[in-house]
This record gives sequence, structure tokens and C-alpha cells, in this order.
Amino acid sequence: MKIERLIGIIMLLLQRELVSAAEMATMFEVTKRTIYRDIDTLSMANIPIYTMPGVKGGIGIMPTYKVDKKLLTAEDLTAIITGLSGFEQLLSSSDIKKTLLKMKNMMGHTNEGATSAISLDFSTLAMKQEFNDKVESLHLAIKKHQFVTLIYIDRDGNETMRQIEPYHLLFRNRSWYLQGYSAERKDFRTFKLSRILNLEVSAKTFEPRPFRLKPFTPSGGRASFQMAEVSIVIDKIAREQIALRFGADTIEPLGKSQFLAKVMLPNHEAGYRFLLSLGKHVTIHKTGDFYDGFISYLKQIQSKYE
Repeated sequence: MKIERLIGIIMLLLQRELVSAAEMATMFEVTKRTIYRDIDTLSMANIPIYTMPGVKGGIGIMPTYKVDKKLLTAEDLTAIITGLSGFEQLLSSSDIKKTLLKMKNMMGHTNEGATSAISLDFSTLAMKQEFNDKVESLHLAIKKHQFVTLIYIDRDGNETMRQIEPYHLLFRNRSWYLQGYSAERKDFRTFKLSRILNLEVSAKTFEPRPFRLKPFTPSGGRASFQMAEVSIVIDKIAREQIALRFGADTIEPLGKSQFLAKVMLPNHEAGYRFLLSLGKHVTIHKTGDFYDGFISYLKQIQSKYE
């Protein structure tokens, strides 16, 4: 949009003394003639922009301009570039690439990353190309208000077909989620992308409903599993996973090499699978309903190999 480009030009000129029209045209993906028209528009709005001819010339903004040139400092821009560079790994959007390029140009970094003491790396298993393609397709569908049809497996293993009005993408705990309105359920639902077997974006569009981002509910608003407080004995290897998921304050020392943790887990296969992921590094400390359910689950697994 023109207004966004005009703001971008002002921000660029506040950070750099002179910028050529050709460089601006490349950065904003327009013609040089469009850039000169934008400069005329800004001049008519009393923005003190000037041009200097010659090889080393370009377009600049008068140093007496009232807006502080440190509106965005080098540290601010570096932080933004760091965040965008990490986000670009999650969503290969052309909009993000353009914004990242603009920020790097404002910093004078055209072919190299901004210097930062922090870097972000989201190249995890969840970030395979298959998921990147799904995320990008859904992102475009959200922007264009296009219906999407999903072949989806819910948490109980049931396969269904859903027609969805997509509204929001969420990245949480190394997984992507889609929040949208389900025509079948006539309500908003949350879908985990790793459970989508097939995704089709329709050319048909919808009139957006009032949508307000709500606290994350992976169950899509359905009743939650019955939760149980479980006391577990863990070793140093399992301690890391428990601390990451439940917080270090749930753990207390129990001897030299063991720890006692009290955690809330669903008394359901989902909770049992989590404990199994810790292998021999965890033991349920006290008996009860959860313990009985877990033992029954282990016996079901064992029976498959007998």
C-alpha cells in the first residue's frame, strides 16, 4: 500500500543520509518513477526531503526535521532483524522476506545478517518442508479469506473432513496450530497441523466473522481430560524435560542423584505416553488411579509383543 511505502521511505531516510531512487525502487518493488512521485507527495506534506545529483547523490531528509533520528536505534533494528530472521524459518512468507530486507537495508546490511549477541534457530523436526508448505498455504488463505478443507485426525484417532474458515496461525511448543471456524461444528476450533492428512485451499471466499484471539485451547473447546497430580521420581536426565514442561519449582532434591516432582498429567493415554517418553529415567512414586491406568496401558503394549 502507498501509505506503508511512504512511512517506509521516511524511516529509511531517518536512518541513512542519502539513498538513491534506484535502491529505493528495488527495496519497495516499484519503479523509479513511482519513488519520485512518492517524494513529491512527501514534499507536499511538508516533509523536508531534498535530492542531490551526481554519482554519490541521492534522496535525503533535512537534519533539522523534528522527528528524532533515533526513533529506531541501531540496537532496535538489530533486535527486530534477529526476531524476523528466526520467524522467517517458521513462515517462508514473501511479506516477511520484504520486511527483513527493508530492515537490513536500513542497517546497511544487504548481504549479511545483523550483528547480534543472540540468534534464533527453529530448524526442528516440526519445521520440515511439508509443514512450511502447509503454514504458507494457510497464511495466504487467512489473508485472502479463503475456505480450506481438511482431512483431520483428532486426538482420539478419528478421521474427519472439515470445512474451515481460517483466522489465525499459532506456533507453540514446537508445533503449529490453526484456529478457525468449523462449518461442521458451527463454532471456532483449534487444529494441530501435524494431524492434518490433507489440506486443500478453495478459491471460494468467505465474509470474515468477528474473531478474537482466545487463550490457547488445543482441545478445540471440548472438555479436557481428567487431570491428576502425579508424584514421580526422576534422575538428572529426566529433570531437564520436567523442568522445561512444568517448571523447576515442581522439582525438589531426593538424595544425591534423584529428584521428586509433583506434576499434573491427564489420566489418559496422552499422560501415559509422556511418561513413556522419559523411559527408564522416571518412576511413579505413589499408587492411585493414574498409577493403575498407567500399568494397564503398559500391559496393553506388552500384549502386542507376546
